[in-house]
Amino acid sequence: MKVLLLLLLTLLLGLMVFLKFEMDEARQVSNEVETEYFTEEYTINKVDSSGYYGESGDGKSIYFKKEKVAAYQKIKNGDAVVLYFDKSGRIDGPVKIEKID
Repeated sequence: MKVLLLLLLTLLLGLMVFLKFEMDEARQVSNEVETEYFTEEYTINKVDSSGYYGESGDGKSIYFKKEKVAAYQKIKNGDAVVLYFDKSGRIDGPVKIEKID
């Protein structure tokens, strides 16, 4: 009985060590993913029923849909927003949008 209990505890310890290594690797990958974005600041100059139009300080224009904005953020004309874009060069539009208070 003691041998079985010792074996189970050893297996449990091995599982915990394995999971710790996996979690450390997942955190490292997560940190790498966070740094793969670049940001641009835009000022919203028009809002319609489906999305937002904005312009950056250097004259670039953008349009993005309301679905891209978090539900708790209320954006209106004149608000400044930061848009996060994927550095990989994909043209799917912004990945994340944050209102600047």
